[in-house]
Amino acid sequence: MGESITKFHSAKAFAKWLGFTPNNKASGGKVLSKKTLKNKSTLPNTFRMVANSLGNMKKSNPMTAFFQKIAYKAGRIKAITATARKLAVVVYKMLTTGEAYEPTKLVRDVTQVKQQQIRQIKKKLAKFEITGQDLGLLTTLGTA
Repeated sequence: MGESITKFHSAKAFAKWLGFTPNNKASGGKVLSKKTLKNKSTLPNTFRMVANSLGNMKKSNPMTAFFQKIAYKAGRIKAITATARKLAVVVYKMLTTGEAYEPTKLVRDVTQVKQQQIRQIKKKLAKFEITGQDLGLLTTLGTA
């Protein structure tokens, strides 16, 4: 990486250099491969080892929860890469801004998650033109 992390203009560029982003190969509009790039540096492997350790932790924290969510959806190997990328972004931001790591910034508030889910459900209902009456949510005032 050199003496300074400033040669990377963003956390995204840093993650790309580490090989944590997909290298989409396409031909004729068809995606042929989405594998991540190989990197001979020891830094990506260090991030992967830390991510794997986070996946093995019993004590719950935001990174462990993220790892488990991705592992459940896509498998352990992809979860290791995704968590390593997230760690790399956190480290980049810590080094560039000089601020300490705050795990509370990674956790979304329960109300935020609930509001997002409500918005998504409303959008799907509107897409399929389903109303509250169709679902039986609205009852008439005259019935008991």
